[in-house]
Amino acid sequence: MFPDWHPAPTHPRRPDGLLFDWLCDEGSLTRRLMAAGQDDFRVEVLLQEHQPARPDEAAALGLDAGQPLWVREVLLHTAGAPRVFARTVADLQAFNAAGVHLENLGSRSLGQLLFSDPRIQREPIEISLYPAAWLPAPRRTEGCWARRSRFRSDRLQLLVCEVFLPGWPRPA
Repeated sequence: MFPDWHPAPTHPRRPDGLLFDWLCDEGSLTRRLMAAGQDDFRVEVLLQEHQPARPDEAAALGLDAGQPLWVREVLLHTAGAPRVFARTVADLQAFNAAGVHLENLGSRSLGQLLFSDPRIQREPIEISLYPAAWLPAPRRTEGCWARRSRFRSDRLQLLVCEVFLPGWPRPA
């Protein structure tokens, strides 16, 4: 199963309420998680490697399926638990040519970098249910909603996908 990405406002089966608000928020997810009263925000890096592009990622980046990508997968934690799984991909050739050193982020948030650079522009958000098989093994759950968008600068484009794990966002 592949995700059925649609612009957030027009998704035919979009969720209601608080989750939809989080999915559509165009600001930094890192900042919003921190502002939700969680002072123990942290990033757990799961992997950072080269992988072939998945068909939906290739289409979003204008690449051929299977083309090499730089991939970073992380879990975003608050209140002592993982809340969001995030996968960021970039065309490997463009990534190397851009001279951007994202591979040195370590456990720092990519969002803090993206939203602090005025040259980086976020494109519209798309949402979909995310395939459980694409989540990290201990987190494989059906029915998780995700959002994704491209971030562009003059040197690079990134596709950032954020999957809201069960139990987040918590009701107010």
